[in-house]
Amino acid sequence: MRVTQLMVTRNFNQNLQRNNTAIDSLRQQIASGVKYEKVSDNPMAAMKGLSHRSSMMQLEQYQNNAQDGIDWLTAVDDTLGNATNVLQRIYELTVKASNDTNDDVDRKSIAVEIRSLKEQLGNIANTNFMGKYLFSGMDQKRPYSDGILEMGVQPGMSWEIGQGMSVSANVNASSVFGFAVDGKNLFETLDLLATTLEANENPNDLIGVIEKQMNNVLTQRTVAGANQNLLELASNKIDQATSLQEKMLSKVEDTDYAKAYIELTAHETALKASLSAGARLMQPTLVDFLR
Repeated sequence: MRVTQLMVTRNFNQNLQRNNTAIDSLRQQIASGVKYEKVSDNPMAAMKGLSHRSSMMQLEQYQNNAQDGIDWLTAVDDTLGNATNVLQRIYELTVKASNDTNDDVDRKSIAVEIRSLKEQLGNIANTNFMGKYLFSGMDQKRPYSDGILEMGVQPGMSWEIGQGMSVSANVNASSVFGFAVDGKNLFETLDLLATTLEANENPNDLIGVIEKQMNNVLTQRTVAGANQNLLELASNKIDQATSLQEKMLSKVEDTDYAKAYIELTAHETALKASLSAGARLMQPTLVDFLR
């Protein structure tokens, strides 16, 4: 095959253009920190990147859900701690009132404090957290009103922490304040205790009842703590999954600077060599002789 000067010039220009294009692309990668600017530059890598970003967005939502649940159950635990303190005081007063040295005035005075503590427990039952009643679950009705516990249907709060995975808060007004001992919930028991004291009767039989109510509140705190531990464990696993997705995304999209610099140096060397060789191979033109 006959090789003409035109063919030599054309091949030289094509090779020169390829080197210039490669150099420009590598410089863009180094400057921007990403391997490609447009989807068309690398469709397969772009699809993988979109998949990783979608997974990361989903993991971020799961992490937010887990943190919301942790915050909620922390508030539940703190509130139940306050309820425990109130019940401890009620228990002490009940034991004190069961002493036969108390007269009618003493027991009526204790009854006044018992009714006050009952209302304090009512306020605890109505605790509001982030605009929602803490012990109403998804139902969100005021649990305590006019001295009565309005339990109703109380589906617990639930937080999705993964595909098909969720953690529920099984602690609500029904399980805490609606716990029945001898057929009476906590507030009904306190009404009975106050009435007994106002009648100057010995409340000795109610000491065990109050103690059972205290133990129930402690049990509910344990349930809340167990659910909180589950959410914290899930949060740690989500963090690990997010970190893995970030590494995979970086591998797909981010520039490998060491590799890019090596390739850039190679192409720049090739460009210089091409220009040097082209200057020797390309024959002088008539213009060169007319200078």
